[in-house]
Amino acid sequence: MNKKIIKILQEWRIILVLAFLFSSFFWIHPNFDKVGLEITSVKEPAVFYGISIGDVVTNINGYEINNMGDFVQATSKLNTSEAVTVEFKRETLPYVFSTFSEMYFPGELKNKTNIGFFVEEIGDTNIEFGLEIEGGTKVLLKPNKTLTQDEVENVIAVLEQRLNIFGIKEIPISYVQDFSGNQYFRLEFAGVGPEQVQELLEREGNFEARIGNKTIFTGNDILSVCIGGTGCYAQITPQESSDGSIFWSFNFEIFISQEGAAKFANATSNMSVVDCTDSGCYLDGSIGFYIDGEPVGTELRISSNLKGKTVTNPSISGARESQIESQKEMKILQALLQSRTLPVPMTLERTEIISPQLGNEFAQNIFFVLLMAIFGIEVIVFLRYRSLKISLPILFVTLSEIFITLGVAALLQWTLDLAGIAGLIAAVGTGVDDQIVMTDEVLHGRGDKRRIESIKSRLKHAFFIIIAAFAATVATMLPLAVAGAGVLRGFAITTIIATSVGIFITRPAYARIIELLMKD
Repeated sequence: MNKKIIKILQEWRIILVLAFLFSSFFWIHPNFDKVGLEITSVKEPAVFYGISIGDVVTNINGYEINNMGDFVQATSKLNTSEAVTVEFKRETLPYVFSTFSEMYFPGELKNKTNIGFFVEEIGDTNIEFGLEIEGGTKVLLKPNKTLTQDEVENVIAVLEQRLNIFGIKEIPISYVQDFSGNQYFRLEFAGVGPEQVQELLEREGNFEARIGNKTIFTGNDILSVCIGGTGCYAQITPQESSDGSIFWSFNFEIFISQEGAAKFANATSNMSVVDCTDSGCYLDGSIGFYIDGEPVGTELRISSNLKGKTVTNPSISGARESQIESQKEMKILQALLQSRTLPVPMTLERTEIISPQLGNEFAQNIFFVLLMAIFGIEVIVFLRYRSLKISLPILFVTLSEIFITLGVAALLQWTLDLAGIAGLIAAVGTGVDDQIVMTDEVLHGRGDKRRIESIKSRLKHAFFIIIAAFAATVATMLPLAVAGAGVLRGFAITTIIATSVGIFITRPAYARIIELLMKD
């Protein structure tokens, strides 16, 4: 038996499973040391001192930071006239941290001292759970008109920009369309109540475009922003620089009021041309964007062609090294210019509110059901075969399949909601079914005189059945990912991920294990 185990461990299929198990551990990343608070968003002035999203704050001005109470106490004593010392650690390799310390002067935001970053408690793992488990508010928005694909992408970008501006970070926003053609946008707000959600969606930010300290136009002056289509232009084109390299320039039109255009002409009339590049010449100033007095986005250089001119349809342009980067930058600027209000009227179709306490109960119950399902399946398998030599490999493969699926979900940043966990339970049953099919095929052929060839041929036959069942499962799950405004999306996607892990990773390994164990 020991020789068989050694031979099994030397098989490439088994090595592949072990490699994925090892990788999944780092993808899931259990946090054993939860000292400090994780930075979830960085703004001025902290961003200028190398502080990044994902860093863990451990000390502020000598105050040890272990929880949100410590953070509030440490930051409540700050003021803009005194420097603050922030100590933080950064994970350079898995579970390997480097410690840093930065000193800078805090800024000011809405008449309050602003340290420049937001924090939250360090999570137990990298797995993201849905609101049914963490608690919060889920809303379903329906546009009042049918949107094109460009308009859909623009709405998502504007929603993300608005929520980021108003201090709500990393909100999952998804677009779904049902079989009737109805379009919806789903937003999930962890730890945010319905009144706050309503305010965030309806609130209008005080948008300003400035050159230096002078406001040249406001959100009221922006009549529309072109995202493509007829009547305006928005394009991305390749350009060749003087050294022969290729860069991608973007260009889109905005429409502003006559008053805003006059302010722009007055502000630029006395500016000088200071720089000329492959893309043109520029004035000695730039346009900065502000919402509620806070700078957002990147500053724009001003083309010399616009100096002192009253233009109601100016062009916003820029360039990046790749087409993808150029397109991304253009969408960010388009969203920023529209972030004062939503570009399309929306109807709030549905609001779901779940308390964190209820979410914890849901989580405990469903994970208890998962454990009971695994235990029940293994008892039935043992009673069916009366052999640990068969039931233990099935248990190993089942647990491996679950762990690898969770690892892939963490890697893809796929949010596991209750429907997703239900899909994981369903996939466990499907995986055990497949292993039983393979086991029965192998055992049925043990009495054959040419048993080695018989085992291989029967496993091939079993895999034909399993792959056909896998294809049918995927075909069934794909429509569920969009039906009913995506309510079953979590179930469908998680089931597809789990069954794919089984087909391509764990079940070939089980086939080889059972083949080697049953040769004699």
